[in-house]
Amino acid sequence: MDAAKTGAFIAAMRRERNMTQAELAAVLHVTDKAVSKWERGAGLPDISLIEPLAAALDVSVLELMQGRRIAAETVCRAEAAEMLTDILGMAKHARADRRSRLKQADRFLSGLLESIGLLFLLCSVYCRMQLHTGIPLWGTISTLVLVAAILLAKFALHRSSDIRS
Repeated sequence: MDAAKTGAFIAAMRRERNMTQAELAAVLHVTDKAVSKWERGAGLPDISLIEPLAAALDVSVLELMQGRRIAAETVCRAEAAEMLTDILGMAKHARADRRSRLKQADRFLSGLLESIGLLFLLCSVYCRMQLHTGIPLWGTISTLVLVAAILLAKFALHRSSDIRS
């Protein structure tokens, strides 16, 4: 799928229907900036939007994917098979991208929780040992348990994500 060709086709079909980018965006529940990005060829619509976009522009999915009008009787099996392969490739790429973003968010949250737990632990130990404040022993123990729970949860999350991969 050629982003520039598809984008020009989307723009032409939208104009043919006297729609603004904002109107098309509202139909698809995306921003007008997303429509602009597609029309400029800077990106392609998400795989989940291909069918609704084709319906909104009153074109076939195959026409949208190829970025040109196709007479109904000229579609051959090879073209249809090639487009299905492209669609499946886009879906696979979108799933991999989502999975990558989820792993990145998981690593960030794990690191954040670890840091918070360690900070509590250090503050508790410092206050108890150096300042001789009235922090009860149960506070230090509960902080140690919290840090241990965070580390175990992180280990379990990473292990389950490794098993799913």
